[in-house]
Amino acid sequence: MSPEEFINKMKTIQKELLPDCADIIAETATEYFKDSFDKRKAFDGRPWKRTHKTTGSTLVESGNLRNSIRPITVTEKEVVIAAGNEKVAYARVHNEGGVQYVKPHHRTRKSKRPGEEDKRFQVKGYAYKAWKRQFMGDSKEMFDIIDKRISEYIKSLN
Repeated sequence: MSPEEFINKMKTIQKELLPDCADIIAETATEYFKDSFDKRKAFDGRPWKRTHKTTGSTLVESGNLRNSIRPITVTEKEVVIAAGNEKVAYARVHNEGGVQYVKPHHRTRKSKRPGEEDKRFQVKGYAYKAWKRQFMGDSKEMFDIIDKRISEYIKSLN
């Protein structure tokens, strides 16, 4: 089902069902976007480009990016899901690709020898090209799941 077909189908649903449908859409979309990190490591059937990581999941270092995905607007007319916050300024760059700028900052290198102090050093600001690894946006798979859940909800009311 295309996004346009999905929107046209939603317009035919009775007005009383819209608030419940908006909640179903918000929950399903948020779950679908978060599952990109855990289960699929892809978006709408397109796998993410591999990273240099040898263990763990692509795009998951601390889990902050995945955990920043949340609904910000849920109304009868609009459902908006967002990612990113003050700790996750890189969300858009990872989703759309582009250049990420890193501000100058300090790092601490742990000492390998007992009794020796950790070393703190300055890191200069730098920029790097981030590959597009989309985890949010319009998705045929997601609209099919939403359609199925709303259909099941409507059937359960009868």
